[in-house]
Amino acid sequence: MTIKLLDLIDADYNVTADPDPEVKQRWLPIGLTKDYNPAFEAAHTWVSTMGRCKYLTSIYAALQNSGKHDLGVQWYNENIDFYHPVALSTEARVLGISPP
Repeated sequence: MTIKLLDLIDADYNVTADPDPEVKQRWLPIGLTKDYNPAFEAAHTWVSTMGRCKYLTSIYAALQNSGKHDLGVQWYNENIDFYHPVALSTEARVLGISPP
């Protein structure tokens, strides 16, 4: 998948801005992995407003697996006071860090 293809899909379906969490759970990790710029701010906002591991883990795993570990840790640390303890431990494990 290329940036050009991601642009075309997003232009046709507006998936980056789609409010459906099931869409975000699938689309944003692809964008993060492929360095699709619009996905970064959308994903950052998403992990700062959504507390369910079901939706968070795909974002943090995409960051971790695509060499963006430091960005994942930054976003995680920004949300320590927001996440449920289970989400804190789950996402810390995904990022390979110790939970607070």
